[in-house]
Amino acid sequence: MVGIELNFYLLSTAIVLFHIGMLGLILNRGNILKTIMSLEILLLSVNLSFITFSLYLDDIVGHIFVLFILVLSATESSIGLSILAIFYEQRDDIALDPIKVQNQNLKI
Repeated sequence: MVGIELNFYLLSTAIVLFHIGMLGLILNRGNILKTIMSLEILLLSVNLSFITFSLYLDDIVGHIFVLFILVLSATESSIGLSILAIFYEQRDDIALDPIKVQNQNLKI
């Protein structure tokens, strides 16, 4: 019975984190740092739900998925922050609006 209550609390936490991440993506469209942090919160909430179901089902596959997702999120953050650092060196600003305008000007 204790395991079921723990799973309920872990899933509730994962749902709250997922909603916080989605609100961060929807409401903060202008700042790229907040967007990257919201994506990280989304991925961590998915990891927490994978771990919870893996513990509930007594299966190791959830832990393996979590390992892959953590590697993916680390590479996403490092590439995103390196692009952001180069963009800041060139423009002295971190707003997303000039990036969107720059992408619209590129016609292939």
